[in-house]
Amino acid sequence: MLDKSPIASLSALRVRFAADPASVPGARRFIADGLTSWGRTTLLDDATLCVSELAANAALHSASTYMEIALLALDDAVRISVEDDGVTPAEAVVPRPDFPGSEDADELDLDDEPTTGRGLAIVSILASDWGVEKLERGKRIWAELTEAAGEHGVRPPRTSTESGFEMPAVDPAAALPEGWTVVRLPGCPVELGLRQDQHLDELIRELQLISADEHDLASQQIAAELQGLLSGPAHARHMGRRLSQDAAAAGKTHIDVEMAMPREFSQDVLKLQQAVAAADALCEERRLLTLASSEDLRSLRAWMTESVFAQVERGEEPVSYDDWLRSNR
Repeated sequence: MLDKSPIASLSALRVRFAADPASVPGARRFIADGLTSWGRTTLLDDATLCVSELAANAALHSASTYMEIALLALDDAVRISVEDDGVTPAEAVVPRPDFPGSEDADELDLDDEPTTGRGLAIVSILASDWGVEKLERGKRIWAELTEAAGEHGVRPPRTSTESGFEMPAVDPAAALPEGWTVVRLPGCPVELGLRQDQHLDELIRELQLISADEHDLASQQIAAELQGLLSGPAHARHMGRRLSQDAAAAGKTHIDVEMAMPREFSQDVLKLQQAVAAADALCEERRLLTLASSEDLRSLRAWMTESVFAQVERGEEPVSYDDWLRSNR
């Protein structure tokens, strides 16, 4: 039986991210903020390291579209889990059998191991217990950490063909750490959303190349600013992109996008809008090869920026893109 420890006062947090390496920092932040809100900061280092490895494993090797990160407070431990919907079997989630030091953790040189083996070895060493559960679609990998967990040596996970624990039924917004919120973008035009995301990628790529020119200070400054602003909410951006890609594949023209993020990211979204406007000015001056944003792209970004800020900072209800357009004509 996997769930040997009772849940402490229904303390359960969870979030859904795109199964993409860009989501790993978001997963780490989610776990860190959850533990901090529970006052269990002594587990921060081990917990964030474990979730980083498990989330990266899901993003790179599960052939999954999405992953769900969960943090559970048990009476004598916390449990971190990463659930994916991929086709990679649960049997693949094992430390490499030829790990040096598999019998003695002190002999293990993690720096010499491949990324996947290294990640599972870290989880195995830090967790007091860990395992993998086969789900109807995909799998869930979990790791329990205690205050006195210490190092336990490289060992295989416990396996189960049935879930030993089911997440409590809670509203997604209520299952977030303090300081997090869900932002909704209803009626987002799929094709336009993908075009604006592609345009941002092209803009950043060119700015990075030009910023190598020490005489082009304007490009250097904007490139550095864009990179910094995008690094924090990267998981939200990639979640929106993945949802739009799925919608496009299904032939949909509009989609309701939901993204979980720390509330402070609303300020970064405002700054990002200003930085992109500055980059567009360089494009219009023909100092960049990338074309400046078209009017429809600028309109979409303005709606997204205003939507995030209005919901996070003023508690306003979401407004669809079409309704926003009509009210701003």
